[in-house]
Amino acid sequence: MVKAPTVRPPGVRLIAWMWILTGVMNAYSAVAGWFGAGMVRGLLGQAQLSPHTTVALALPLFMAHHADALGVFQLGSAALAILAGIDFLRLRAWARACLEALSWLSLAYILAGAVYWWLAWSAITAGGSVAGVAVDLAPYRTPGLVLGCVLVLAFAIPMGLVIRTLRGSAVRCAVSAAG
Repeated sequence: MVKAPTVRPPGVRLIAWMWILTGVMNAYSAVAGWFGAGMVRGLLGQAQLSPHTTVALALPLFMAHHADALGVFQLGSAALAILAGIDFLRLRAWARACLEALSWLSLAYILAGAVYWWLAWSAITAGGSVAGVAVDLAPYRTPGLVLGCVLVLAFAIPMGLVIRTLRGSAVRCAVSAAG
């Protein structure tokens, strides 16, 4: 008896290709990060930073100093996203679970990035100087915070829809039927 092919729900192809392309971009980003980290470490080692700027640059400084380990992690997660995306096109159960986990992690990353943006932008615009140059950035505080919120929503809403689709009954049934 020949088993009938399983019909893929509409969101499967879109989500799979989104994660494959995200994996490719993350792999490129990891390699670029290794090259850029050395330059950033050199430049920031010479700069005179105000206390406000130092707070805003805490995360980039941390990332520059730990670029090797972060790059290996990023390459690993990129490979996982690519492989899971490919197997999700084949409706494999492990791939659906993996992409759901990656999507939840991405949503958490987006929200953590929002908090970081809020704190960093508030610190930068409150400082009164950037890299030792006196400049009044207070008028840019609110527009920058609003822009940050808009960008967070532009990424968080689609990721929420991806999670909803991955957890939906249509995808779960198609994966079960294909397995």
